[in-house]
Amino acid sequence: MQSQHSYSTSSSPIVMDALPWPTGSGFAGTDVWQQHSLSQSERERLDNLMGLALLDQDVHARLLVQRDPSLLDAFDLSEDMRRSLSTIQASTLKEFAQAIVAALMPYRECGTSAAL
Repeated sequence: MQSQHSYSTSSSPIVMDALPWPTGSGFAGTDVWQQHSLSQSERERLDNLMGLALLDQDVHARLLVQRDPSLLDAFDLSEDMRRSLSTIQASTLKEFAQAIVAALMPYRECGTSAAL
């Protein structure tokens, strides 16, 4: 029986670096990722940052322990978002994410779509 789907594979694998240069690992495609990321809404950029913190222990530490402002610069987060994130007291990424969700709830209940 023949497959209904045909998938083509590239002759060379595409490897993208999710961390903006110069802190990234230097893989090809960094500029593509960064352009895509910066074209998204602030909420999506925050989601990308949180996902990256799950995958990369250095990003995790920079976000939760060091509170590195250059990390927030790389994701082009607004001053309002930065202030909100700086008030979160969390020792784990789960606690950090829960605090973000809790901060968003009043805005959802009011029917507005503000960041934090």
